[in-house]
Amino acid sequence: MKIIKPPKLNIGDTIGIVASSLPVLPSFKENYERGKKLIEEMGFKIKEGKTISQTRWWMAGTPKEVAWDINNMFADKKIKAIIAQTGGYSAISILEHLDYPLIAQNPKPFIGMSDVTAYHLAIFAKIGMVGFHMDDVTFGMGRELKEGQQDWPKLDQEFFLKFLTRNEAPGIIKPVTEWEEWKTGKAEGHLIGGILERISVLAGSHYFPRPEVFEGSILFWEEVGVELTDIYQYLYQLKNMGILEKIHGMLIGKLKYIKPAMETEIIEPTAKEMILDVLKDYRFPIMANLDFGHFTVNIPMPIGIKVSFDTSKKQLKFLESAVV
Repeated sequence: MKIIKPPKLNIGDTIGIVASSLPVLPSFKENYERGKKLIEEMGFKIKEGKTISQTRWWMAGTPKEVAWDINNMFADKKIKAIIAQTGGYSAISILEHLDYPLIAQNPKPFIGMSDVTAYHLAIFAKIGMVGFHMDDVTFGMGRELKEGQQDWPKLDQEFFLKFLTRNEAPGIIKPVTEWEEWKTGKAEGHLIGGILERISVLAGSHYFPRPEVFEGSILFWEEVGVELTDIYQYLYQLKNMGILEKIHGMLIGKLKYIKPAMETEIIEPTAKEMILDVLKDYRFPIMANLDFGHFTVNIPMPIGIKVSFDTSKKQLKFLESAVV
């Protein structure tokens, strides 16, 4: 599969902001403005899409309206990158309205996480363009900081500049928190993944990467707000599809706000016990609790880019640039 890397950003470039899933709700406004300021502090200009001012249900307009905004951002030669204001629930309804040939002709970084996973995987499946799983505007760069998180805005800016303005390999990324070795070993391969439930939602559709695309890959995933039984089923779905037989390694990010089972009599395993039980027949190495996911600073995880990791050293190394 031919990988399309977008051109790197230069200080002074204009970045387009889209409400690709949830609208900018009144309760989001302060975070959103704080995130915009962080982008401008790095020396970039901002252009807001029309969806920023719209609200329809849990969306920023109809699927066609949201797709028009995203397509227009790709078509606009003055826009050098596109970033989601936040995630949400509606990306799956937008995919059929995206202009994939247009996007292929105008490659540029498309940035976001959570529900934006659907966009990243669909665009990668259709045209092979690298998608940037990293902090969005509102709940990434604009998050409300808690004790011990005072350096996160600076880290966000450092990651943004390292991955998007330089066309050399980022190299070894230092952990922000304590990473965990769940299954010993070393692995090398191209990244593919996102939030696990969106990977599952796309599976079986033509917006999901072909099985052979997973050959030799490093599958990365995170999750938030679901039950352990949901993660159990998502992983078994990948197993039943033959995906887990193809990958060379697995990187697990933050698992946040995992809900207890509704049946109070059930004695549940820990997340680690359950995940390792599902994966017991596979020999690939697993490193967990990495710094990507919800309610954490996000190390960029560009889909399609080669990395290596060593569980004994708790080391993740990016072997190539994500931009040209």
